[in-house]
Amino acid sequence: MTPVTADPLVALLADLVAIPSQNPMGRNKSGAEYSEGAMAAYVAAYLKRHGVETEFYEIAPGRPNVIGHCDAGAKETLILEAHLDTVHAEGMTIPPFVPEIRDGRLYGRGACDTKGSLAAFLHAVCGAGKPVRGRRFNVILAAVADEEYQFGGAQQVVARGARADMAIVGEPTQLHIVRAHKGVVRWRIGTSGVTAHSAYPERGTNAIYAMGHVLERLESYAAAMREIPPHPVLGSPSLSVGIIEGGQAVNVVPDRCMIEVDRRTLPGETTDSVLAHVRDALRGIDGWTFEPPHLAASGLDIPADHPLVAVLSAAIRQETGTVAVEAAQYATDAGVYARAGIPAVVFGPGSIAQAHTKDEWIDLGELAQASRIIQTLIA
Repeated sequence: MTPVTADPLVALLADLVAIPSQNPMGRNKSGAEYSEGAMAAYVAAYLKRHGVETEFYEIAPGRPNVIGHCDAGAKETLILEAHLDTVHAEGMTIPPFVPEIRDGRLYGRGACDTKGSLAAFLHAVCGAGKPVRGRRFNVILAAVADEEYQFGGAQQVVARGARADMAIVGEPTQLHIVRAHKGVVRWRIGTSGVTAHSAYPERGTNAIYAMGHVLERLESYAAAMREIPPHPVLGSPSLSVGIIEGGQAVNVVPDRCMIEVDRRTLPGETTDSVLAHVRDALRGIDGWTFEPPHLAASGLDIPADHPLVAVLSAAIRQETGTVAVEAAQYATDAGVYARAGIPAVVFGPGSIAQAHTKDEWIDLGELAQASRIIQTLIA
């Protein structure tokens, strides 16, 4: 049940939070709560109710994108994008899909990351009662699926030929402008062996021991990357092994082992170059294989004096009096648009410190400011 409020922006956010849209993130999870379908249907209905030309298409079964087109007759087109999906709600200390307003905050899964940005964008473009014709920008409102795992929704927006001069990607930045961030490549490395009874280990080949050699080499490679001349604002690239799995029983020599690698990239690095360098680092070690990456997202780096930064800064300054332009270590959909030749920044209400937390929340004052900033930007 959504809270009763006279504020249409807060009511919109409460409605969005009340709709589960967890990303299965590669796990064996399914059903309505692990799909963006209901969220996408709500957003599409909202856009149509406000007279916005709307596209609705699936990037995978039950995983839709919703795209709204607002033609202002302007010379330039701006994408306003926020993702529909959230991380899982397991272990939360509050009811994840029962939005609660308390002490100027709205609580619930996705309130901060990133249904707050989505609500602010929708309300600024559609719900503020401003005429579309005569605005500074034509606006493409993109509510996309599968950002939290594979950036699949944004990739489909680009693959379908979206044409725009610039993009703002909604994420919790506390109303700061993120003009640069790292990219990420994630993939699995496996080693194989031969099973045997653990009483006779010499009769088998231990895949976990083989992976130990891989891990030693990766640790050395990760340390060496810290010595690479750093990016001016993003620092050095990094590599981390976050998952290891192997074996079937303690009394069986294991014939398989698998690790999952997280490689944070700098703007300009490619997936192919990342994998090639790691293969080179493992040269001389036998028995390992790479799986194709299940996630690859580019970094972002547009100049601090880019016109997009300038116009957004002016709108923020009018609302708050100050502007912060910064870099981030995480990856976002903005890298997808930048790689496609669409200059992009990241901006939105909420703090990354509240994203994915057990009691996720967003400050409602900041939510309102974000919507007014976008209204000013496009007016």
